[in-house]
Amino acid sequence: MAWALEINPDDSYLECNGQTVNSNKYPKLYALMHNTPDYRGIFLRGLGGNSANLGELQSDATRNFSGSFYATNIGHNGTDGVFSMISTGITHENMEYKHQVMSYYKYNLDLNNANIPVADEIRPINRAVRYFIKAK
Repeated sequence: MAWALEINPDDSYLECNGQTVNSNKYPKLYALMHNTPDYRGIFLRGLGGNSANLGELQSDATRNFSGSFYATNIGHNGTDGVFSMISTGITHENMEYKHQVMSYYKYNLDLNNANIPVADEIRPINRAVRYFIKAK
């Protein structure tokens, strides 16, 4: 059961935090499992579609994003998607006593340019809850 309060529902529910099941107090539950599942920090997902097999932990992933940019020695041709040009300059190189001047273009990759929500983690839309299991 998903529970969105700080207090526990009642004594007949155990939080799914990996705790050991008391075999004397909950013999039926202990016969099924010796520890409650640990669902802290895990998003539960219905079986089917692109889910992993039942009970299997599936690693995180993100949707693909892409963009392109074009740079030449003669000029800035443009950017799109998640790329933007942030500076230009000129470099002077001396290759075996041949003086060469080249222009360069510095580009930046930023998902905010494509209005993609960003954070310090990859996550689906969510609401924090605690998970409990009915103990008998």
